[in-house]
Amino acid sequence: MAVIHEILERFTNARVNAKEEIDYLKANGRKIVGTYCSFAPREIILAAGAVPIRLTDTTSQYDNEGEKDIPRNMCTIVKSSYGAAVSGKSPYFDKVDIIIGETTCDGKKKMFEYLKNIKNTYVMQVPQKSEGEDEYSLWKNEILRLKELLEKEFHVEITDKKIKEAIVKKNNERRTLKRLYKLWGTKPSELNSKDIHNVLFNFEYRMDSEKALEDIESLIEILEDSNVEAKQNKAPKILLTGCPLGEKFPTIIDLIEEAGGDLVVIETCDWMKGNEELVDESISWLDALTQKYLKVACPTMTPNTYRYENISRYIDEDEIDGVINLDLQACVPYNIESIPLKRFVNEKKDVGYINLETNMTAEEVGQVRTRIEAFVEML
Repeated sequence: MAVIHEILERFTNARVNAKEEIDYLKANGRKIVGTYCSFAPREIILAAGAVPIRLTDTTSQYDNEGEKDIPRNMCTIVKSSYGAAVSGKSPYFDKVDIIIGETTCDGKKKMFEYLKNIKNTYVMQVPQKSEGEDEYSLWKNEILRLKELLEKEFHVEITDKKIKEAIVKKNNERRTLKRLYKLWGTKPSELNSKDIHNVLFNFEYRMDSEKALEDIESLIEILEDSNVEAKQNKAPKILLTGCPLGEKFPTIIDLIEEAGGDLVVIETCDWMKGNEELVDESISWLDALTQKYLKVACPTMTPNTYRYENISRYIDEDEIDGVINLDLQACVPYNIESIPLKRFVNEKKDVGYINLETNMTAEEVGQVRTRIEAFVEML
Protein backbone atom coordinates (compact mmCIF):
# COMPACT_ATOMS: atom_id res chain seq x y z
CA MET A 1 0.00 0.00 0.00
CA ALA A 2 2.93 2.34 0.60
CA VAL A 3 3.89 2.13 -3.09
CA ILE A 4 0.29 2.84 -4.14
CA HIS A 5 0.16 5.84 -1.84
CA GLU A 6 3.38 7.28 -3.25
CA ILE A 7 2.18 6.88 -6.83
CA LEU A 8 -1.22 8.41 -6.13
CA GLU A 9 0.44 11.32 -4.36
CA ARG A 10 2.42 12.12 -7.49
CA PHE A 11 -0.80 12.37 -9.47
CA THR A 12 -2.58 14.30 -6.71
CA ASN A 13 0.22 16.89 -6.73
CA ALA A 14 0.55 16.98 -10.53
CA ARG A 15 -1.31 20.26 -11.04
CA VAL A 16 0.63 22.12 -8.40
CA ASN A 17 3.96 20.72 -9.55
CA ALA A 18 3.13 21.49 -13.19
CA LYS A 19 3.55 25.21 -12.56
CA GLU A 20 7.22 24.89 -11.62
CA GLU A 21 7.82 22.22 -14.24
CA ILE A 22 6.41 24.46 -16.98
CA ASP A 23 8.66 27.31 -15.82
CA TYR A 24 11.63 24.95 -16.06
CA LEU A 25 10.63 23.78 -19.54
CA LYS A 26 10.20 27.35 -20.78
CA ALA A 27 13.54 28.38 -19.30
CA ASN A 28 15.09 25.60 -21.39
CA GLY A 29 13.48 26.72 -24.62
CA ARG A 30 10.33 24.55 -24.74
CA LYS A 31 7.08 26.03 -26.01
CA ILE A 32 3.78 25.51 -24.18
CA VAL A 33 0.49 25.04 -26.04
CA GLY A 34 -2.81 25.54 -24.23
CA THR A 35 -5.78 23.36 -25.21
CA TYR A 36 -9.41 23.18 -24.14
CA CYS A 37 -10.75 20.16 -25.99
CA SER A 38 -10.09 16.60 -27.16
CA PHE A 39 -10.17 17.76 -30.80
CA ALA A 40 -6.76 19.45 -30.58
CA PRO A 41 -4.30 16.96 -32.16
CA ARG A 42 -1.67 16.37 -29.46
CA GLU A 43 0.59 14.58 -31.93
CA ILE A 44 1.17 17.77 -33.96
CA ILE A 45 1.97 19.71 -30.79
CA LEU A 46 4.47 17.08 -29.64
CA ALA A 47 6.06 16.87 -33.10
CA ALA A 48 6.68 20.62 -32.89
CA GLY A 49 8.74 20.00 -29.75
CA ALA A 50 6.08 21.72 -27.66
CA VAL A 51 4.23 20.64 -24.52
CA PRO A 52 0.41 20.63 -24.37
CA ILE A 53 -1.44 21.72 -21.22
CA ARG A 54 -5.21 21.62 -20.75
CA LEU A 55 -6.64 24.98 -19.63
CA THR A 56 -10.28 23.99 -19.13
CA ASP A 57 -11.58 24.95 -15.69
CA THR A 58 -14.44 22.83 -14.34
CA THR A 59 -14.53 24.18 -10.79
CA SER A 60 -17.05 27.01 -11.42
CA GLN A 61 -15.00 29.16 -9.02
CA TYR A 62 -14.23 31.76 -11.71
CA ASP A 63 -17.80 32.15 -13.00
CA ASN A 64 -18.10 35.67 -11.61
CA GLU A 65 -14.97 36.82 -13.40
CA GLY A 66 -16.20 35.20 -16.60
CA GLU A 67 -19.58 36.91 -16.37
CA LYS A 68 -17.95 40.28 -17.00
CA ASP A 69 -18.01 39.38 -20.70
CA ILE A 70 -20.12 36.22 -20.87
CA PRO A 71 -23.86 36.05 -19.95
CA ARG A 72 -24.79 34.45 -16.63
CA ASN A 73 -26.96 31.83 -18.34
CA MET A 74 -23.98 30.39 -20.21
CA CYS A 75 -22.38 27.01 -19.41
CA THR A 76 -20.25 27.11 -16.25
CA ILE A 77 -17.25 25.52 -18.00
CA VAL A 78 -17.14 28.36 -20.53
CA LYS A 79 -17.59 31.03 -17.85
CA SER A 80 -15.08 29.59 -15.40
CA SER A 81 -12.47 28.77 -18.06
CA TYR A 82 -12.71 32.28 -19.47
CA GLY A 83 -12.83 33.83 -16.01
CA ALA A 84 -9.69 31.98 -14.92
CA ALA A 85 -7.88 33.32 -17.99
CA VAL A 86 -8.88 36.98 -17.90
CA SER A 87 -8.57 37.30 -14.12
CA GLY A 88 -4.98 36.06 -14.11
CA LYS A 89 -5.93 33.35 -11.62
CA SER A 90 -5.30 30.41 -13.95
CA PRO A 91 -2.04 28.73 -12.90
CA TYR A 92 -1.11 28.02 -16.52
CA PHE A 93 -2.73 30.56 -18.86
CA ASP A 94 0.00 33.19 -18.64
CA LYS A 95 2.65 30.53 -19.30
CA VAL A 96 1.31 29.25 -22.63
CA ASP A 97 2.75 30.55 -25.91
CA ILE A 98 -0.34 29.85 -27.99
CA ILE A 99 -3.85 28.50 -27.51
CA ILE A 100 -5.35 25.92 -29.86
CA GLY A 101 -9.13 26.33 -29.84
CA GLU A 102 -11.86 24.71 -31.89
CA THR A 103 -15.34 25.49 -33.19
CA THR A 104 -17.41 23.11 -31.09
CA CYS A 105 -20.19 24.71 -29.02
CA ASP A 106 -21.24 28.34 -29.53
CA GLY A 107 -20.07 29.36 -26.07
CA LYS A 108 -16.52 28.15 -26.65
CA LYS A 109 -16.40 29.76 -30.09
CA LYS A 110 -17.15 33.15 -28.56
CA MET A 111 -14.75 32.46 -25.69
CA PHE A 112 -11.92 31.92 -28.15
CA GLU A 113 -12.91 35.09 -29.98
CA TYR A 114 -12.51 37.02 -26.73
CA LEU A 115 -9.31 35.24 -25.72
CA LYS A 116 -7.68 36.44 -28.94
CA ASN A 117 -7.61 39.88 -27.36
CA ILE A 118 -5.21 38.76 -24.63
CA LYS A 119 -3.39 35.69 -25.96
CA ASN A 120 -2.18 34.31 -29.28
CA THR A 121 -5.08 32.01 -30.19
CA TYR A 122 -5.63 29.77 -33.20
CA VAL A 123 -9.09 28.26 -33.74
CA MET A 124 -9.48 25.03 -35.71
CA GLN A 125 -12.65 24.77 -37.79
CA VAL A 126 -14.26 21.51 -36.68
CA PRO A 127 -16.78 20.01 -39.14
CA GLN A 128 -20.35 19.68 -37.91
CA LYS A 129 -20.48 16.08 -39.14
CA SER A 130 -17.99 13.29 -38.45
CA GLU A 131 -18.70 11.58 -41.76
CA GLY A 132 -18.69 12.79 -45.35
CA GLU A 133 -16.13 13.62 -48.03
CA ASP A 134 -16.34 17.40 -47.57
CA GLU A 135 -16.08 17.11 -43.80
CA TYR A 136 -13.09 14.80 -44.10
CA SER A 137 -11.32 17.20 -46.45
CA LEU A 138 -12.06 20.18 -44.19
CA TRP A 139 -10.62 18.51 -41.08
CA LYS A 140 -7.65 17.14 -42.98
CA ASN A 141 -6.79 20.65 -44.16
CA GLU A 142 -7.28 22.03 -40.65
CA ILE A 143 -4.71 19.60 -39.26
CA LEU A 144 -2.31 20.53 -42.04
CA ARG A 145 -2.85 24.24 -41.32
CA LEU A 146 -2.15 23.65 -37.64
CA LYS A 147 1.14 21.97 -38.53
CA GLU A 148 2.13 24.91 -40.74
CA LEU A 149 1.09 27.43 -38.07
CA LEU A 150 3.19 25.80 -35.33
CA GLU A 151 6.17 25.58 -37.67
CA LYS A 152 5.90 29.32 -38.29
CA GLU A 153 5.19 30.29 -34.67
CA PHE A 154 7.93 28.15 -33.13
CA HIS A 155 10.47 28.38 -35.99
CA VAL A 156 10.72 24.60 -36.30
CA GLU A 157 10.31 21.98 -39.01
CA ILE A 158 7.72 19.35 -38.23
CA THR A 159 8.87 16.36 -40.24
CA ASP A 160 6.91 13.24 -41.10
CA LYS A 161 9.30 11.29 -38.88
CA LYS A 162 8.58 13.51 -35.86
CA ILE A 163 4.83 13.19 -36.35
CA LYS A 164 5.04 9.40 -36.68
CA GLU A 165 7.11 9.23 -33.50
CA ALA A 166 4.51 11.37 -31.72
CA ILE A 167 1.74 9.07 -32.96
CA VAL A 168 3.54 6.02 -31.55
CA LYS A 169 4.11 7.85 -28.24
CA LYS A 170 0.46 8.91 -27.87
CA ASN A 171 -0.84 5.48 -28.90
CA ASN A 172 1.32 3.91 -26.21
CA GLU A 173 -0.14 6.32 -23.67
CA ARG A 174 -3.68 5.53 -24.82
CA ARG A 175 -3.15 1.77 -24.60
CA THR A 176 -1.73 2.08 -21.09
CA LEU A 177 -4.54 4.33 -19.88
CA LYS A 178 -7.14 2.01 -21.40
CA ARG A 179 -5.58 -0.99 -19.63
CA LEU A 180 -5.80 0.78 -16.27
CA TYR A 181 -9.34 1.96 -16.99
CA LYS A 182 -10.52 -1.50 -18.03
CA LEU A 183 -8.99 -3.17 -14.99
CA TRP A 184 -10.68 -0.64 -12.71
CA GLY A 185 -14.06 -1.49 -14.22
CA THR A 186 -13.69 -5.26 -14.11
CA LYS A 187 -11.39 -6.32 -11.25
CA PRO A 188 -11.69 -5.51 -7.51
CA SER A 189 -8.51 -4.06 -6.04
CA GLU A 190 -7.01 -1.80 -3.39
CA LEU A 191 -7.72 1.16 -5.71
CA ASN A 192 -11.14 2.79 -5.55
CA SER A 193 -12.94 4.80 -8.22
CA LYS A 194 -11.64 8.13 -6.91
CA ASP A 195 -8.07 6.81 -7.06
CA ILE A 196 -8.52 5.95 -10.75
CA HIS A 197 -10.11 9.34 -11.38
CA ASN A 198 -7.09 10.96 -9.75
CA VAL A 199 -4.76 9.18 -12.17
CA LEU A 200 -6.74 9.64 -15.39
CA PHE A 201 -7.74 13.24 -14.67
CA ASN A 202 -4.27 14.42 -13.71
CA PHE A 203 -2.23 12.42 -16.22
CA GLU A 204 -1.97 15.35 -18.65
CA TYR A 205 -0.52 17.52 -15.89
CA ARG A 206 2.44 15.21 -15.31
CA MET A 207 4.94 17.06 -17.50
CA ASP A 208 7.24 14.04 -17.59
CA SER A 209 4.83 11.67 -19.30
CA GLU A 210 7.35 8.82 -19.34
CA LYS A 211 7.57 8.77 -15.54
CA ALA A 212 3.79 9.08 -15.35
CA LEU A 213 3.42 6.01 -17.57
CA GLU A 214 5.87 4.09 -15.40
CA ASP A 215 3.66 4.88 -12.40
CA ILE A 216 0.57 3.70 -14.27
CA GLU A 217 2.30 0.48 -15.32
CA SER A 218 3.06 -0.13 -11.64
CA LEU A 219 -0.60 0.41 -10.75
CA ILE A 220 -1.63 -2.01 -13.49
CA GLU A 221 0.66 -4.67 -12.04
CA ILE A 222 -0.87 -4.10 -8.61
CA LEU A 223 -4.40 -4.43 -10.00
CA GLU A 224 -3.54 -7.56 -11.97
CA ASP A 225 -2.00 -9.19 -8.88
CA SER A 226 -4.76 -8.06 -6.54
CA ASN A 227 -6.40 -10.72 -4.37
CA VAL A 228 -9.26 -8.52 -3.22
CA GLU A 229 -12.46 -10.58 -3.31
CA ALA A 230 -15.41 -9.34 -5.32
CA LYS A 231 -18.53 -8.34 -3.41
CA GLN A 232 -21.02 -11.18 -3.15
CA ASN A 233 -24.07 -9.00 -3.79
CA LYS A 234 -24.63 -7.94 -7.37
CA ALA A 235 -24.81 -4.14 -7.35
CA PRO A 236 -26.37 -2.52 -10.44
CA LYS A 237 -23.66 -1.68 -12.97
CA ILE A 238 -23.70 2.00 -13.90
CA LEU A 239 -22.48 3.81 -17.00
CA LEU A 240 -21.96 7.55 -16.46
CA THR A 241 -22.02 9.73 -19.56
CA GLY A 242 -22.36 13.44 -20.31
CA CYS A 243 -20.44 16.63 -19.72
CA PRO A 244 -16.89 16.82 -18.38
CA LEU A 245 -16.98 17.24 -14.60
CA GLY A 246 -13.31 17.56 -13.72
CA GLU A 247 -12.85 18.40 -10.06
CA LYS A 248 -16.52 17.60 -9.38
CA PHE A 249 -16.09 13.95 -10.33
CA PRO A 250 -15.28 12.65 -6.81
CA THR A 251 -18.66 13.94 -5.63
CA ILE A 252 -20.69 12.16 -8.31
CA ILE A 253 -18.61 8.99 -7.77
CA ASP A 254 -19.46 9.07 -4.06
CA LEU A 255 -23.17 9.63 -4.74
CA ILE A 256 -23.41 6.67 -7.11
CA GLU A 257 -21.43 4.27 -4.94
CA GLU A 258 -23.07 5.34 -1.67
CA ALA A 259 -26.44 4.70 -3.33
CA GLY A 260 -25.36 1.12 -3.98
CA GLY A 261 -24.39 1.43 -7.63
CA ASP A 262 -21.29 -0.11 -9.18
CA LEU A 263 -19.75 2.55 -11.42
CA VAL A 264 -17.91 0.62 -14.15
CA VAL A 265 -17.91 2.91 -17.23
CA ILE A 266 -17.39 6.67 -17.51
CA GLU A 267 -17.93 8.12 -20.98
CA THR A 268 -17.01 11.79 -20.71
CA CYS A 269 -14.50 14.16 -22.31
CA ASP A 270 -12.22 14.24 -19.29
CA TRP A 271 -11.99 10.47 -18.97
CA MET A 272 -11.49 8.12 -21.89
CA LYS A 273 -13.40 9.77 -24.75
CA GLY A 274 -10.25 11.26 -26.26
CA ASN A 275 -8.32 8.01 -25.75
CA GLU A 276 -10.90 5.55 -27.04
CA GLU A 277 -9.57 5.48 -30.60
CA LEU A 278 -5.94 4.80 -31.48
CA VAL A 279 -4.24 6.47 -34.43
CA ASP A 280 -3.73 4.08 -37.35
CA GLU A 281 0.04 3.67 -37.69
CA SER A 282 -0.19 1.83 -41.03
CA ILE A 283 -1.37 4.75 -43.20
CA SER A 284 -0.19 8.31 -43.86
CA TRP A 285 0.01 10.40 -40.70
CA LEU A 286 -2.36 13.04 -42.11
CA ASP A 287 -5.13 10.59 -42.94
CA ALA A 288 -4.54 8.75 -39.67
CA LEU A 289 -4.92 11.89 -37.54
CA THR A 290 -7.90 13.04 -39.59
CA GLN A 291 -9.70 9.75 -39.00
CA LYS A 292 -8.85 9.57 -35.31
CA TYR A 293 -9.94 13.07 -34.34
CA LEU A 294 -13.14 12.93 -36.39
CA LYS A 295 -14.18 10.04 -34.14
CA VAL A 296 -14.27 12.12 -30.96
CA ALA A 297 -17.81 11.39 -29.77
CA CYS A 298 -18.87 15.01 -29.24
CA PRO A 299 -22.56 16.10 -29.29
CA THR A 300 -21.63 19.09 -31.43
CA MET A 301 -21.47 16.53 -34.26
CA THR A 302 -24.73 16.03 -36.14
CA PRO A 303 -25.47 13.18 -35.91
CA ASN A 304 -23.27 12.11 -33.02
CA THR A 305 -22.93 8.57 -34.34
CA TYR A 306 -19.84 7.53 -32.42
CA ARG A 307 -21.26 8.36 -29.00
CA TYR A 308 -24.21 6.03 -29.54
CA GLU A 309 -21.95 3.31 -30.92
CA ASN A 310 -19.62 3.59 -27.93
CA ILE A 311 -22.43 3.57 -25.36
CA SER A 312 -24.07 0.60 -27.10
CA ARG A 313 -20.79 -1.34 -26.97
CA TYR A 314 -20.16 -0.44 -23.32
CA ILE A 315 -23.65 -1.59 -22.35
CA ASP A 316 -23.11 -4.96 -24.05
CA GLU A 317 -19.50 -5.59 -23.02
CA ASP A 318 -19.88 -4.50 -19.38
CA GLU A 319 -23.45 -5.72 -18.87
CA ILE A 320 -24.66 -2.29 -17.82
CA ASP A 321 -27.89 -2.07 -15.81
CA GLY A 322 -28.38 1.70 -15.84
CA VAL A 323 -27.14 4.81 -17.62
CA ILE A 324 -26.77 8.16 -15.86
CA ASN A 325 -26.53 11.09 -18.25
CA LEU A 326 -25.21 14.20 -16.50
CA ASP A 327 -25.68 17.53 -18.27
CA LEU A 328 -24.32 20.81 -17.00
CA GLN A 329 -26.90 23.59 -17.02
CA ALA A 330 -26.89 25.55 -20.30
CA CYS A 331 -24.67 23.01 -22.08
CA VAL A 332 -26.94 23.00 -25.11
CA PRO A 333 -25.29 20.21 -27.18
CA TYR A 334 -25.48 17.69 -24.32
CA ASN A 335 -28.87 18.97 -23.12
CA ILE A 336 -30.52 18.58 -26.50
CA GLU A 337 -29.03 15.12 -27.02
CA SER A 338 -30.39 13.81 -23.71
CA ILE A 339 -33.88 12.97 -25.05
CA PRO A 340 -32.84 10.86 -28.07
CA LEU A 341 -30.19 9.22 -25.88
CA LYS A 342 -32.92 8.23 -23.40
CA ARG A 343 -34.97 6.65 -26.18
CA PHE A 344 -31.90 4.80 -27.46
CA VAL A 345 -30.94 3.44 -24.04
CA ASN A 346 -34.50 2.51 -23.00
CA GLU A 347 -35.88 1.21 -26.28
CA LYS A 348 -32.88 -0.09 -28.23
CA LYS A 349 -30.80 -1.39 -25.33
CA ASP A 350 -33.57 -2.07 -22.77
CA VAL A 351 -31.55 -0.48 -19.98
CA GLY A 352 -32.52 2.00 -17.26
CA TYR A 353 -31.78 5.70 -17.83
CA ILE A 354 -31.85 8.92 -15.85
CA ASN A 355 -30.92 12.44 -16.92
CA LEU A 356 -29.45 14.84 -14.38
CA GLU A 357 -29.15 18.51 -15.32
CA THR A 358 -26.96 20.11 -12.66
CA ASN A 359 -23.79 22.11 -12.08
CA MET A 360 -23.06 19.92 -9.04
CA THR A 361 -22.89 22.91 -6.69
CA ALA A 362 -23.01 22.32 -2.94
CA GLU A 363 -26.66 23.41 -2.93
CA GLU A 364 -27.59 20.86 -5.60
CA VAL A 365 -25.85 17.79 -4.19
CA GLY A 366 -28.74 16.81 -1.91
CA GLN A 367 -31.27 16.73 -4.72
CA VAL A 368 -28.88 14.85 -7.02
CA ARG A 369 -28.25 12.32 -4.23
CA THR A 370 -31.99 11.68 -3.83
CA ARG A 371 -32.51 11.12 -7.56
CA ILE A 372 -29.54 8.76 -7.85
CA GLU A 373 -30.66 6.77 -4.82
CA ALA A 374 -34.13 6.36 -6.30
CA PHE A 375 -32.68 5.36 -9.69
CA VAL A 376 -30.33 2.73 -8.25
CA GLU A 377 -33.10 1.35 -6.04
CA MET A 378 -35.32 1.04 -9.11
CA LEU A 379 -32.61 -0.93 -10.91
